[in-house]
Amino acid sequence: MDANLEYFPTLAYKRSVLWMRSVLSGEKERLDAIAQKIGRECALNEDNFAEELPNIIHFCESYQNAFMRYLAAVLPQHKSGIQCKAGCGNCCHHFPMSVEPFELIEFYAAIRKSPNLLSYFEECHFRTKTYYTLLEKGTELGEEDPEDYALVNYFNKGLACPFVFQSGSCGFYPARPVTCRMYFSETPSEFCVPEHLLTERNRSFIVYLPDDVEEQIADVSAHYAELSLPEGLYEGILALNVFEPSFAKMESVLENRNE
Repeated sequence: MDANLEYFPTLAYKRSVLWMRSVLSGEKERLDAIAQKIGRECALNEDNFAEELPNIIHFCESYQNAFMRYLAAVLPQHKSGIQCKAGCGNCCHHFPMSVEPFELIEFYAAIRKSPNLLSYFEECHFRTKTYYTLLEKGTELGEEDPEDYALVNYFNKGLACPFVFQSGSCGFYPARPVTCRMYFSETPSEFCVPEHLLTERNRSFIVYLPDDVEEQIADVSAHYAELSLPEGLYEGILALNVFEPSFAKMESVLENRNE
């Protein structure tokens, strides 16, 4: 997997990066102002979470749209072409990590009214427990990188994401986090399976953002620290259930506005 590909600074690339920087800098300024007003290091906490939910979701949508614009600029630079097809879902067997807190919030907002919500919680709990059991085993075995050991062995178990249909399509595709948007392959889907994952037959890669943009994302996410949200998608969904009254309150306010 080529994790260090540097993209050519085409006009489309430059514009997409500038747009991403603008979206992130605007949100950081907004959150900095809130933090200063309430006299805290973090803008968001349990007291103002419900009030800020609409703003969080709106920002997250802008952030993800900016990332899609970035993808449109960089993916054509892969000379072998992208072999990913709709309904494949092979990469949806990984344990999704590095999910930003605002993305967890948007995703939870998307799934919370589903009739399958209880089942989603159960499946998320099972997958989280499976991953941490593997992480503990990797540590006990003295693996050089226990996290990498856990991630590879989790993928080998073939556990599909609970939000993916049997057809291979995502049930909440518009709200999927960036960690689900950044994984691609230059080889056909039959090679995106455990037996080929670490071989030359599989040329999968991750589309990374520029370092300064990653720093901007970290600055925005730092304002969520007091909410203590995990970075894993599945455990993050479980943690957000504690804030369900805030989501219900937001929904009630939005409904009243529309009346």
